[in-house]
Amino acid sequence: MKIFITGGSGFLGQRVITRLQKEYSDISGLSRSENSRKKLETLKVKPVSGSLENIDQWKHELSGVDIVIHCAAPVVFWGKWALFQQGIVDATKNLFRAAEVSGVKRFIYISSESVLQDKKDLIDIDETEPYPASPNSRYGKAKMLAEKFILGQKSKMESIIIRPPFIWGKGADSINTLIDKVTSGEFIWIDHGRSLFEMVYVDNAADAIVLACEKGTDKNVYFVTDDNTQTVKEFLSKLFIAQGVNPPEKSIPKLFAAIAATSLETIWRIFNIQKQPPITRFDLAFVAMSRKYNIEKIKRDLGYRPVVSEQDGMEIMKHG
Repeated sequence: MKIFITGGSGFLGQRVITRLQKEYSDISGLSRSENSRKKLETLKVKPVSGSLENIDQWKHELSGVDIVIHCAAPVVFWGKWALFQQGIVDATKNLFRAAEVSGVKRFIYISSESVLQDKKDLIDIDETEPYPASPNSRYGKAKMLAEKFILGQKSKMESIIIRPPFIWGKGADSINTLIDKVTSGEFIWIDHGRSLFEMVYVDNAADAIVLACEKGTDKNVYFVTDDNTQTVKEFLSKLFIAQGVNPPEKSIPKLFAAIAATSLETIWRIFNIQKQPPITRFDLAFVAMSRKYNIEKIKRDLGYRPVVSEQDGMEIMKHG
């Protein structure tokens, strides 16, 4: 079995590679920089020089590949639409087509819960939940369009879509960003952090992706979580403490925060300000939109069960 991965030098991608190597030996990965190449070589993965913007120059490397795992994407939530169109929508379409032409048997796309995030809470939903008219972030909209493209293709190549929520674990940039906001006094709970929150430990997400290499059937979407829903304050407070940071106490009403986020986004776009606003609708949804996903489908089809408990994950966060 020959596997090709994009985003292999990233936080999730490196864990996917480590998990893949327990079962597969022929793994290559896209490398767009010298730093990326060195990380892949350290992981004993064959680096393929190139980017998702110049696929035609290296698509011959997909010849003989059985499975493509597409993890790479610009993980940003503010910016001009062109960034998301090119980096997520176009990149996914072009990689899919190149893989299809090359005879790849299965295409695994790593999407995001953000494809469903608009205004309403997402309680007790599963993969049959319809897309909103427009997700509350350009990142979510781009991921949604990429999903729709994949699901709409009539191809001999099978496709599987994995939707993780917040991915946590030692070394995650998203956690470092949260810690910086807490220590600088910028992080404030919304409605005292009572919203329900979903998360997935990085090794659990990686395990689900590897299970999808040989399990599951064409055109299926799967949520993957730690199966451990709790309030945003409960979980993030444990995460902050594990990093030696006291959780904040300040809280503001959701209505006030929603007005502020919408107003700031409008002002930033009118004046074409490139720096992200202090709070966006996506930021608000992260801590104030309740999410509770039914993951029976991934348990049934892929045999998924969380391999790392929250307690063990927090211990790793504390001590490495």
